[in-house]
Amino acid sequence: VFRKLCPITELHGKELFDVWYQCILCHITLWKEGVHHRDVSPPNLMWYEIDGKRIGVLNDYDLSLLADEPGPRGNERTGTVPFMVLDLLTEEGQRGEVEHLYRHDLESFMWCFAWVSLRYKEGVLLPWGLRPLDEWATVDAMTCCKEKGHFQSRGKRPATLKDDSTWIFIRTCMKVLAQHHLQSEFADIDTPTNSQESESETDMDDFLAEFTGTPAWAALSRPAPSQ
Repeated sequence: VFRKLCPITELHGKELFDVWYQCILCHITLWKEGVHHRDVSPPNLMWYEIDGKRIGVLNDYDLSLLADEPGPRGNERTGTVPFMVLDLLTEEGQRGEVEHLYRHDLESFMWCFAWVSLRYKEGVLLPWGLRPLDEWATVDAMTCCKEKGHFQSRGKRPATLKDDSTWIFIRTCMKVLAQHHLQSEFADIDTPTNSQESESETDMDDFLAEFTGTPAWAALSRPAPSQ
């Protein structure tokens, strides 16, 4: 008998953060073992409750890839457009010239958190006209890249989001991503066009630590006050 899984969109604030982070920890463990998910999106982030504790579940491995599986490592089956990383939404990414790496999936987790936090209120989807980011799901990949780039650098807090810690966390994650993209652009100047990127487990841990080491992450990680 399988447990009933609930969508992560039912959660908000610290509850959302806790389940979402559990999914991140599951994801990085699997990636290091050679199971590359490559389709991180809200429908694939689930949870169930046992003994009063919520357990995060990374679901749906239809688009996953085994590290030792033969074949191309380009843009085949790379994910859901609103949650794909900027690198994969570019012309090069859409032509299959960008290898899908761990850091791309981790960035997708950040977009997922922003999407759920800004478009849902206490587990309920906000009505059209009040919820932001609708255009991400309707435009083509490269237009979505521009829209997300604008949000990353100059996104404004919607009036419907009242939780200060959630907004600070989202902006902190966007700042980390922006800094990382800038560093990557400078690194690309000295990298041959046809060279293949690689990631070590240390690279993965270090990238995750860029987020977990922030005060905003620490604030949401604190145990909830006792009722």
